[in-house]
Amino acid sequence: MENITVTDLYINGTKMPDPALEGVTVNQEKIWSSNTGRTTAGKMVGTIVAVKTTLKIKWPVLTPAQVSTIEGAVSDPDNPFVSVKYTDVTGASVTKTMYFGTPTYTVYSWANGMQYIKGASVDGIEQ
Repeated sequence: MENITVTDLYINGTKMPDPALEGVTVNQEKIWSSNTGRTTAGKMVGTIVAVKTTLKIKWPVLTPAQVSTIEGAVSDPDNPFVSVKYTDVTGASVTKTMYFGTPTYTVYSWANGMQYIKGASVDGIEQ
């Protein structure tokens, strides 16, 4: 599991607010065949059929407008599988089709007549 800083994160073609420093964690999830398991002798058997990416994204303090940008990209019931472009752990720009879990937001404070949100995060899972 690698933490990376991403400044070119696009979800469904929309540039996202910059994630927090070390705010993107990339997991490479192995998907095993349905016959995977242990033999009676305890030996592991099975085949990896795919490797899928999970992005855990966290943002620094955000404005309501930035939250709206994120929400519009990750919570569209008419378009649950969207294109996600980001920099992977090798430094390459990649694009994958993902769906998103439930985003979380914490109302942080009101200052100068504006609300600020902290602790914003969401997980993207490759289709």
